[in-house]
Amino acid sequence: MRGKLTSPSTVTRPLKPIGDLLRRLFRGSNRGPAKKADPLSHDGLDSERRLSFMLESVPVNLWSTDAQLNITSSQGAGLNLIGTSANDQVGMTLYEVLKTRDPGFTPLAAHLRALQGELVRYETDWRGRSFETRVEPTRGADGRISGTVGIAIDVTDRKSLYGALQTQNVYFAALFESAPEAIAILDEHDHIIRVNGQFTNMFGYTDDEAASRNINDLIVPEGLVQEGENLTARVAAGEKVTVETLRRHKDGHSFWVSISATPFGVGDQPGRVYAMYHDISALKRAEDELKALLLVDELTGLPNRRAFITLSEQALKLAMRMERDVLMIFIDVDHLKYINDTYGHLAGDRALIDTARVLRESCREADIIARLGGDEFVALLTVDSAQTAELVCERIKSRVAAHNTEVDRPFELSLSVGATRSKAEGTSLTSWRRPTWPSTSKSGGADGLKQHRDSTRRGNSRIGEERQRSLIARESLARRHTRCVLRCCPTGW
Repeated sequence: MRGKLTSPSTVTRPLKPIGDLLRRLFRGSNRGPAKKADPLSHDGLDSERRLSFMLESVPVNLWSTDAQLNITSSQGAGLNLIGTSANDQVGMTLYEVLKTRDPGFTPLAAHLRALQGELVRYETDWRGRSFETRVEPTRGADGRISGTVGIAIDVTDRKSLYGALQTQNVYFAALFESAPEAIAILDEHDHIIRVNGQFTNMFGYTDDEAASRNINDLIVPEGLVQEGENLTARVAAGEKVTVETLRRHKDGHSFWVSISATPFGVGDQPGRVYAMYHDISALKRAEDELKALLLVDELTGLPNRRAFITLSEQALKLAMRMERDVLMIFIDVDHLKYINDTYGHLAGDRALIDTARVLRESCREADIIARLGGDEFVALLTVDSAQTAELVCERIKSRVAAHNTEVDRPFELSLSVGATRSKAEGTSLTSWRRPTWPSTSKSGGADGLKQHRDSTRRGNSRIGEERQRSLIARESLARRHTRCVLRCCPTGW
């Protein structure tokens, strides 16, 4: 058993002595013949009943000794937890129970001090359990100290829970400090409560320098103060916000960051904000370099194949560092040859431009969308949700339907979409392959019918005008039923 005495100076508000009440309880079995009830003693009896109930139901041990430290009573449900029962130790000395006469031994020292008139508190471990203990003197009718009384509360479960919470706090603190993102925790007034090491690396401010500073005053460039205040106001209103913008380093230079800010609450405390910052300067520089090199498809304004390769390599590195998955989406424009042959190449160009617009509206600003050539488009997304593929495909389908309703064209836009997902680590562009479309998507529909019509004309010169009109009618019907063909396979092809 080990223990730790609490200094008397730390006991700033001594509890009301419980000796008299305990003494009445301990001596209850030795009372003489019953006396006529005194109405004034009702409150005292009621207190004794409550204490008896506590002793029987709460893991508490109560004991008393005389002035020679002979145990005169021992009760409490907590005795069962240490392998004994009520009054088993009555008649033994405290020295025999503790198996020592060392006055420096914490429990013995506490009782010796109590015999000197002190109220003593200490913590101790006994037979595998932990207790918070209080020992105080008892006094006779003449006011002299006649013994001691003690109470020990079993706090084993509470200490275990506290230890688990402490361990959890250590884990969260380690995750907070080792996170690859710069993180700042803000109070309800946008003042910084705490920042992690990556925040110091990114912005140059230590935790002490940033503490209690307004986040907008600290890192928002002068020209973007209003934007920063609008952003924090949106988060304070309960909105989760993700934006790309400029922020300022301690030395004054500005750089591009991606910000993800989330409101959260801690009990009854005012709302707080968890803000993460990721430096995307390299990605922005890559975008500028691509523009400078004119790596853009002239017709659609999207990056071309060469630009896509450069941007994707940078995006894969970023996704790998963030431990995110990547989603490659392949998009083909259906029946482009038929549109070119029937309505002219200008109409085909419009179909490609419309496709680029639909894809921009369906994807996020940070996603990489490119035209690889001809009727082939591709998009690369960094994802963290198993449902991302279905969601993107559904957005594309919805936007195509809206486009065909809103835009007056002699043809309806139809796309074939496939998706494949993989871990960013170990992935290269060469490891992806385009899906093989079912025959109905690329050879069927109006284009397939057009090819069939041409081959029929070449193979049979005797086909009449009635037969040709029938084929044209079938082509028109096919166009009406190929509005948006989506084949999305988020787990790979």
